[in-house]
Amino acid sequence: MSRISLARQLGGDRLEAAADALLNDITGSKRYGGTREADYVFPDDQLDLSNVDEAITRLGARTPAKLTYSSDGKITDIQGGNVIRNKKGGINIDQVPSPRGRDYVKYSPSVVDSTKDPLVEAQLYPERFEGATGALGEARDMGLAHRYNDYETYRGINNRMSVTPEALDRFGSLVTKGKAEAPIAKGMSGGGAINGTRGDMVLIPGTDRVFHSLDKGEKAAYLSQRGDVFLNQWLQQKGRSMGTAQTQIFPPGKPSHMDHIQALSSSIDAKGKEGWGYSDDPTNFSYLDQDYNVNTKLNYDLQTVHQLGRLADTMRQSGYGANLPPNLTDKQLSDPNRQRLTQQEAVKDLIVRTVRPNNTEDLEYALKLLRQAEAEQSSWSA
Repeated sequence: MSRISLARQLGGDRLEAAADALLNDITGSKRYGGTREADYVFPDDQLDLSNVDEAITRLGARTPAKLTYSSDGKITDIQGGNVIRNKKGGINIDQVPSPRGRDYVKYSPSVVDSTKDPLVEAQLYPERFEGATGALGEARDMGLAHRYNDYETYRGINNRMSVTPEALDRFGSLVTKGKAEAPIAKGMSGGGAINGTRGDMVLIPGTDRVFHSLDKGEKAAYLSQRGDVFLNQWLQQKGRSMGTAQTQIFPPGKPSHMDHIQALSSSIDAKGKEGWGYSDDPTNFSYLDQDYNVNTKLNYDLQTVHQLGRLADTMRQSGYGANLPPNLTDKQLSDPNRQRLTQQEAVKDLIVRTVRPNNTEDLEYALKLLRQAEAEQSSWSA
């Protein structure tokens, strides 16, 4: 059975499911079909009415596909592999698979390992990839944007696709979230803890009114608009994590969190005229995978995130990987009394807790890393 005849018989979604099933049978694994590649789901530079339905189909979860083989190894039957549809004929985003296991490449200092993925190496050590193109070149540029706190380039790299208003409406009307099958934008609108304690601090952009000062109707209108903006941002990123060069889709929710690119604590909301801007401005929204989001919840800027990952990886390659401190838990991250560290404090804390210098050799290594970090900060800020 040729691929062309299979495509006509099955349709693109079932054909992809059949291909994943075949690869799993050949390799004896269950790995294939467990993620969605961004450029497979969103192959174009613009999402519009001509391609949005196909994107929804490609994104959706599928029923398990099972292949039947003849005695000579030919495929004789294919069962399953259908997209799981909601009552609207679309999909529920919570059912979409997200990366896990070895397909989930993580960048937080506790687990980062550049030897396992060249994209990680290029992002942490962009100086090694000066002539790189394609995915490696993009990873290098992502690393440089982090290194120099270049937020404009950071946003530019990650906004990978334009979305027409009509496509946004269509996607939002067919894709649902949660057991109640709420419209996806409604399920996304409360990101950034605006309905919680931060609502007393977050300003409506361009005003001096905090979110919790709005009346019921004003809050509902603001959250509705905010949900649409969040969905548009996630789509512009093609569902990828903004912080890394990985190519898989992370569905919004637990796998992918909305987080402000620049911290609320240094915004106009907190600092007044000294702040960099309004924290809830649409240009400050991003979607980050759960692991990378640990870094941003610590209120670090891009350069600090980059330097901590680079130092952690350096120490791992030098044999100290087992000592790297674990990520903070959600409870620890949400503790209002948690100490916020500066870049210099965070670097020193990571080195000391990992190297644990109790002999001359370890002490010299720790001091070497501290001097290296100071030199990098000076060079990167020049």
